[in-house]
Amino acid sequence: MRVLPLVACLVCATTIEGSPLVPRNTPLPVGSVTPKGWLLKQLTLQAEGLSGHLSQFWPDVMSSIWIGGQNDSGLHERTPYWLNGVVPLSFLLKNAGVDLLPGAKGIYKAPVSMTPCKQGRGIRSTTHLNTLSTQAEEECWKACINTKDCKAYTTEKDHTLCSLYAGGNGIPQEGLCYNSLGVAPVNMTAQVEEYVTYILSHQNPTTGWLGPDDLPTDGDQYWGAMNVLQALYQYAEGMDDGSKSTPTFLKVSDAIYRHLMEAQKRLAAYPMDSWSAARWIDMALSAEWLLDNAPQGHETELMALLTTLHAQGDNWEQWFETWRGRAGSHNVNNAQGLKSAAVWYRFNPNGTWGNYSLPELSVRRMNNMDATYGLPTGMFNGDELLPNPPTRNPSRGIETCGVVESMFSYTIMYSVHDNIVFADRTERIAFNALPATWASPTGGDMWAHQYLQAVNEINAIKAVDHVWQHDGAFSETYGLEPNYGCCTANFNQGWPKFASNLFYVSPEGALVVGLYSPASGKFPGGHVIDVDTAYPFDEVITVTVKPVSAVTLKLRIPSWAKQAAVNGTFAAGPYFTAQVTQEETFVLKLNPEVRVEQWDNGTVSIHHGALMYSLPIQPNYTVYAHHWGSDTQSNDYYLDPTSKWEYALDVNMTNPQQSLSFKKTGGYVAGSAPFNHSNWPTAITATLRPIEWGILSNSATSPPVSPVCKQPSDCGQPVQVDLVPHGGTELRIGEFPRTGL
Repeated sequence: MRVLPLVACLVCATTIEGSPLVPRNTPLPVGSVTPKGWLLKQLTLQAEGLSGHLSQFWPDVMSSIWIGGQNDSGLHERTPYWLNGVVPLSFLLKNAGVDLLPGAKGIYKAPVSMTPCKQGRGIRSTTHLNTLSTQAEEECWKACINTKDCKAYTTEKDHTLCSLYAGGNGIPQEGLCYNSLGVAPVNMTAQVEEYVTYILSHQNPTTGWLGPDDLPTDGDQYWGAMNVLQALYQYAEGMDDGSKSTPTFLKVSDAIYRHLMEAQKRLAAYPMDSWSAARWIDMALSAEWLLDNAPQGHETELMALLTTLHAQGDNWEQWFETWRGRAGSHNVNNAQGLKSAAVWYRFNPNGTWGNYSLPELSVRRMNNMDATYGLPTGMFNGDELLPNPPTRNPSRGIETCGVVESMFSYTIMYSVHDNIVFADRTERIAFNALPATWASPTGGDMWAHQYLQAVNEINAIKAVDHVWQHDGAFSETYGLEPNYGCCTANFNQGWPKFASNLFYVSPEGALVVGLYSPASGKFPGGHVIDVDTAYPFDEVITVTVKPVSAVTLKLRIPSWAKQAAVNGTFAAGPYFTAQVTQEETFVLKLNPEVRVEQWDNGTVSIHHGALMYSLPIQPNYTVYAHHWGSDTQSNDYYLDPTSKWEYALDVNMTNPQQSLSFKKTGGYVAGSAPFNHSNWPTAITATLRPIEWGILSNSATSPPVSPVCKQPSDCGQPVQVDLVPHGGTELRIGEFPRTGL
């Protein structure tokens, strides 16, 4: 056993020299991937839902300080979060020919009191339609709803004077207002252009600072812009032709550089603190991007900035090894901090902490997190903060922001270290935890999400008494911004960044398929790879390579695919490798088996391939607020259970296939919501037995210690049920006690 000192950070004192290393696998530039099949449907659902409409009705995006409005105050993080996701989303949809989507008409009724509309961005409408007398504000709102072309209204004189408006860019006079937009189709490309153009055109011409600058002497001033920088470099890639010399590419890369140099100047006087210090890695990624793509002769300055960021930022290497230090227990900070060793490795490959190399530390932190706080979905417990004392109780929650940030961190870790365990983990989170945070009475749309999700979730209600420690009563309800609005903005990066990171190029020029979903990728030099599959809902992945010249192909073999075969021949991991000189098709069959994973007190979770399978609890939906669109679109919901969930599982631990039977129940149906909450494409038939299982603080208690049934009479009569993909459930049991029978 190695004894680690509290402070053993050799990397902190190391001087960076020379150019950064190239990642073992470099993802294709944004704009190189065209989604197909279920992945395209999922991205379309995202754009048709909140992603495509937040700029039309949610004040923190629609009238953000980043585009001249007055909202998104405080950390100024919500529009940057949103933009960081919708930029890659817009290019993915554009490549697939999805330029316009039907818009949802509505009038946003904010959950706070009305405020005067003093800024044009506050209401975005100028053409006067009509003025009428009313007795209440509700009458004016209904009048606008029922008036053709009405997009906004104001009320004055105690709501007795109602004015209706349409079109334009702002109402100049003051007045109390709500906003009504969304009549026109959703155009993600146009939305991105509007925001990016404004941000670039309003860069401080003297200092180079991007965005609001109201905290110039605060150590936390750096965080707000970090996601804007990521959005901008993704935009630059998407607008480029591969030459890295188009006017837009050069303009954006220069804007990023100027902002970073101003940040470096300020860091000398006002060192990083709070959120900025915890999330320094995300600013480092932007400097890394410039060094890789547009150094502009400023390698020395950029390397110096990276040294400063690392020196002032929180020490995640220490934290993940000891659970001690300033980095701390905030769940989203931990999700972002996961990638710190990988990001720093590119600049200091010989760095260590506590006698472990940086690649070793990356693996160890994933394992340490799993052992201390881990969940079967690939995530960890973090209901705002990591639980204290530590627990892996499946009724505890993880924040949606933590889910998408973990996904992104693991793709970076895979890219840098070329270790497939990180790609496996990315898929596990993407196909299980990410979709499980959404619910809708219509099935699988993306209008209502949670702040916290749980593996064992028996309701989603206003829980005044709750098992989670640090968040509010509404945290597990589904809606627009339950508990807090950060996840409303940050969820947007989940699927788009996943889709943008399917394909990679190795330093030797090999074409690498690192993550699997239906899509095509256009590689440097003109090579193309088409992936046709319903994976993870199917085990067969067809990969067609269309090379311009002789290339090496590498296909990741997931760690759980012990019997994988390519074109009928056994394929051992971590990669299947082939030399390709002309168009050639490779059929990868993963041949997964049902797997049982054991957790605390003998409980188990059930897996097949990349999917986790859970018991769906049938919900009753109650709308407690409506925000936008039709009566099935932007609502807030309570969910109450209408079916039993108190069961233990019969399982043969040495041979799970004897007690658990995988089956396809029709497979994925083209055009359907991939993670629908009924008509699931696959299932695992299992035997459950009713048991005594209590409720504490409105959640299921920790699962009873297994085995639950010392003899058959200790449990109820066995029942056969179908366990379904975890991501297709809104209420569920995902971690079961065992009967022992």
